[in-house]
Amino acid sequence: MTHRTHKPGQQRRAVMQWIGGASALGALTPLLPAGAQTTNAASPNATTATAAANTAVVGNAPAPRFAYVGTYTSGAPGGTAGGPASKGIHVLAIGEGAWAPVQTVTSANPSFLAVHPSQRFLYAINEIDSYQGLPTGTAEAYAIDARDGRLTLLNRQPLSLSGVTPAHLAVSPDGRALAVALYGGGAYNVLPIEADGKLGKVSGIEKETGSGPDAQRQESPHPHMVLFDASGQHLLATDLGTDRINVFTLADGKLALHGRTAVSPGSGPRHLALHPSQRFVYLVNELDATVACFGYDAASGKLGEQRQRISTVPEGFSGQKNAAALVMHPSGQFLYASNRRLQSEHPLADSIAAFRIDAGNGALTPLQHWSEGLRFPRALAVAPNGGHLYALSQKGDSILRLRIDATTGKLDQPVQVAQVPTPVCLVFA
Repeated sequence: MTHRTHKPGQQRRAVMQWIGGASALGALTPLLPAGAQTTNAASPNATTATAAANTAVVGNAPAPRFAYVGTYTSGAPGGTAGGPASKGIHVLAIGEGAWAPVQTVTSANPSFLAVHPSQRFLYAINEIDSYQGLPTGTAEAYAIDARDGRLTLLNRQPLSLSGVTPAHLAVSPDGRALAVALYGGGAYNVLPIEADGKLGKVSGIEKETGSGPDAQRQESPHPHMVLFDASGQHLLATDLGTDRINVFTLADGKLALHGRTAVSPGSGPRHLALHPSQRFVYLVNELDATVACFGYDAASGKLGEQRQRISTVPEGFSGQKNAAALVMHPSGQFLYASNRRLQSEHPLADSIAAFRIDAGNGALTPLQHWSEGLRFPRALAVAPNGGHLYALSQKGDSILRLRIDATTGKLDQPVQVAQVPTPVCLVFA
C-alpha cells in the first residue's frame, strides 16, 4: 500500500525510457558483499537439469481463457488517472490482441483477488474500513462459470473486529482456507472455505504488535501479504510496519506463530515470491526499493538468513523510493519487481526491474529496467506459460502485455490489452 498523497504539481515526464543489457547491469548493484550471495550452490549439472525441467513444465501450461482484474473503486492509495471510477471486479476474455470485456461485478474496493485451486471459485478482499456500522473489512466469494467466465456472488464475510483495510489474501493449496493480511488492522485472519466455495466466519486471528523507524508508515504493524508454501502447512507473511517476515503454521483453521525474521530497519517489507524449488524466498521492500533473497527449508518452514539485498532502482536514483509488486517466472529463472512514481522526477520512477535467478544459490543478477507505457505499476502478473508479463498501471487505467524472452528473461514488444479503471490485481482462470 501507499498512503501518501501525490501532489498535482509532481507529474512524471511524458517520455519513458527502456534500459537493458550492460547499462542495467551497471545501474543495479548488490547492497551486501558478494560472499553473501553464493551460499549452498548446487552442481552445474544439477542447476542446468533443474532449469530445463522447469522450462518444459512451463511450456506445457494450459492457456487461461479469462482474466479477472481487481480495482480500487474509491480512495485509491497513491491516486488515480482522474477518469471515471471503477465499479468493481472486471472479467475479460483473453485473446491474441485486445481482451474483450465480459462482465463488471459491483464490489467495494476489491483490490486483491485469488482463484481457488479447482478454478471454480474466486475470492476478493474489500479494502474498506467499515461494514454494516462496524470497523472491519470484508472478503467475498464468487462462483466462476466455466463456460463464459462470469462471476456469481456466493457470500460476503466480515473480517475480525478492527480488521480494517485488508491488503492481500491467499487460498491454501488444499482449497480449504483463505488467509488475509489486514494492513490497517495489524492482524492476519483465516476463514474456512466450504465445499460449495462459500466463506465461513473467521476461524483464526493472529494479532501483531510493534513498530518501525519510519514514523509515517511504520507507526504500528501493517501486514501486507500472505503466501502459502507448496505444502500448505506454512504461511509466509510480511509486516511492513515492523520490518519482519512471519511464518505461521495452519491447522484446524487456526494460525500459530512458527518463526519471525527481521529485515533491514525502515525497509518496509511488502510482497513475497517463492521459488518453484521451495529453496528460496524473495522479498520486495517498499520503502527502500530493494529485493532481498532468503534461503527456505520447506520441510521445516524455516526461513534462513538474508543472503542478498539488491536495489530495484538505478544507481543515482533521486526522489522518493516506492517499490510495489514482485512476481516469479514459473520456470524459476527470472524475477520481476515494479517501482511506482511518487515524489520523483527520475525517468525510471515508474518501471519494472528484471533479474536472473541463479538456480544453485538463488542469487539475483540485474537484467533490465522497463519503463515504456507504465504509470504507477502497482501490480504485475506472469502468464502461466511464462510467455508474457502483464503490468497494471493504476494511474494509466491500463494493462500492458510485455513479451518475456525465454532465454534472457528481458521484456519487449509492449501491447496494451485492456483498459480498466484503477487496476490493482490480475489473476487468471
